[in-house]
Amino acid sequence: MVHAAATTSTQKLTTNDALTYLKAVKDIFQDNREKYNEFLEVMKDFKSQRIDTSGVIMRVKELFKEHRDLILGFKTFLPKGYEIKLYMDLCIWICV
Repeated sequence: MVHAAATTSTQKLTTNDALTYLKAVKDIFQDNREKYNEFLEVMKDFKSQRIDTSGVIMRVKELFKEHRDLILGFKTFLPKGYEIKLYMDLCIWICV
């Protein structure tokens, strides 16, 4: 399971949670380094404010479309008011 610790929305995420998730992404894409590097670029773009939260969600959703566990793990890091819902094989994001 890829979830970054068993955190709830009331618990603070740690650097270790982020590193654990990053390792899971790297492990899953060990045979597809390009996809892993693209994920890192998305995170860099977000950190440097070249894209916003909605942009990150759209890009990550596309990158991980065949990896339900990665999407579920990623939603752990979304700020309050953003959510990713999975319906069978359909992934949508919601801004509330």
